[in-house]
Amino acid sequence: MASYTRLGTYLLANELTADPFGKIHRGLSLSGSSLERHALVRTFSDEIIEAGLPSKLEEINRVAALLATQRGFGHGYKVFGGRSMHVVCDYVQGRSLSQMLEKSKVEQIPLGVDHALSVLQSLAQALVQLHGKGLSHGMLSPHSVWISFEGATHILDAPFAACLNTLLPKCPTIQASRAAYQGPAGTSALQQDLFALGAVFYELLTLSKLPSQDLLSATLAKATLKAAQEDELIPTEILGILKRLLGVEKGFESPSIFITELERVLYDGDYSPTTFNMAFFMHTLFREENEHDNQAMKADQAADFSPFLETEPAKAKLFETTGGKSYTKAIVLGGAAVVALLGFLGIKSYSDTQALKKTTADLAMAQRENAEIAARLTDINRQEQKVLAEKTLAESQLKGAKTAEEKRKAEERIAEANKQQADLQKQKQDTQQQQQQTAQRIQTIAQLPVNKPATAPAPSMPVAQINPSQLPSQLPKNLPSTHLPGTTPANNPAPTPTAAPPPTQVAPPAPAPIAEGPELPPTFLKRVMPSAPRLANKNFLPNNLRGIDIEVTVKVFVDSQGRAVKVTIEKGIEGFGYNDAAKQAAYDSTYSPATKGGKPVNGSIVVSYKFGKAR
Repeated sequence: MASYTRLGTYLLANELTADPFGKIHRGLSLSGSSLERHALVRTFSDEIIEAGLPSKLEEINRVAALLATQRGFGHGYKVFGGRSMHVVCDYVQGRSLSQMLEKSKVEQIPLGVDHALSVLQSLAQALVQLHGKGLSHGMLSPHSVWISFEGATHILDAPFAACLNTLLPKCPTIQASRAAYQGPAGTSALQQDLFALGAVFYELLTLSKLPSQDLLSATLAKATLKAAQEDELIPTEILGILKRLLGVEKGFESPSIFITELERVLYDGDYSPTTFNMAFFMHTLFREENEHDNQAMKADQAADFSPFLETEPAKAKLFETTGGKSYTKAIVLGGAAVVALLGFLGIKSYSDTQALKKTTADLAMAQRENAEIAARLTDINRQEQKVLAEKTLAESQLKGAKTAEEKRKAEERIAEANKQQADLQKQKQDTQQQQQQTAQRIQTIAQLPVNKPATAPAPSMPVAQINPSQLPSQLPKNLPSTHLPGTTPANNPAPTPTAAPPPTQVAPPAPAPIAEGPELPPTFLKRVMPSAPRLANKNFLPNNLRGIDIEVTVKVFVDSQGRAVKVTIEKGIEGFGYNDAAKQAAYDSTYSPATKGGKPVNGSIVVSYKFGKAR
């Protein structure tokens, strides 16, 4: 039985994380005695409250409003002041970056370079947006970052981080926890944020906190990829970015210069920091927590929260006659009779509606779980292929070994590959068993009578059927990880059909091949138009651009979930802000994914943005 605690207008369910700033809970808002929606609720430590954070309420609300439509931050912020000050935002199923690092270390699950770059890029894009609004963070650390189980990265404390930063002298506990992420005194707000970003990136690569300034250069020179469980030194191109972020070498003068250098490493290197890979890592690392969250949220949907409703004060008598006689009782009895009559007439309809609502919600959750399991199977198959290739190479090297040392190394690689194969086979068997159980559950739900109303059912989507052998080839190479508009929070699933699909549409345990059919490109769901940059002096424009309508063409890569994961300039204008404005508009737009044979797949779309004449 779940336990709940009231905090203002919200109920606090299980605690998701605790840190020096306070705690983050899964929160619930109610509609009557039933669940309305889930939320993330951030509460604060007594140290922060006593330092004066509640007095910063107006400033926090101003920053939250500025970030309301931006990617990389939470959404739907509500700030509640007072002694029990708390901040609420839309629910995102996941855990903090601090928890991810700690569990990766304890469980000894390798955190690859691709995963580190995925987090770095998402945080970098968010910080660039923050400084583009004339704001700074000032408090960035792994406690600030929330990683969803779907692989997206969010800076959850962005609305109140700058205010917390001003209160640090009154918060010695928090100030001590910030030591590894605090840059040299006297540097600009941008350089402070970039230093903190570098400190977080160093921790992602090594699972160690950044050393003091006097040891920094020597430590970086011999730092290895300990997080990936490798003894190799940090690659030169990645080390170069790290040194510039930390001020060991010449720093980045502007956010745009930093992003340009980061994209060069990402797109020209041998890395693939995709949201898909990050999602698989999070599901592997937090499998038990994810399952527990799903079960708890499902229990919330069926719970009766009547005991937590605030009791209204006793009503005064409605009116009294001049002789002092009260007619309250008669009026109350009459009202009760009317309510009883209306309840009798509507109770059956309400009961059927609630039963249908619950059943379709259960079906949607089961379908979502089925899709996640299929994605895990896909990645396991891909890892098996990679391990098999490494084993084959090691066996070939063993046959050609000329020295005892070469033979020993080849044998060690073969032994390691055999161990990895055994681990992957066990994961595969467990995942296939989960897939069978989920398919059976979907079939059971689909056969419930309540899912067969008298009216004609709306067209329903069949359970996702994913062929693991085909899906990896559809993933574009070197796509960046980014959190974009249109990502559906875990507690707000996409609209489900009013009738469950018939049993014949349930996915079998073995994945079916993707049907052949026409391939259709992505389309816009919401097209955001860019804002033309203002030029300080039109005389700087080259002659061929003066007096003409300026147009920028971009190519948008859209994944199978409808998210713009990469935007490249096909035809543009360098140096005047038009390219950046077009790319930002493309990222801010939302899309329907490309389809092939009726199935969503990765695809791309070419878009032209017209800015008119330079102004």
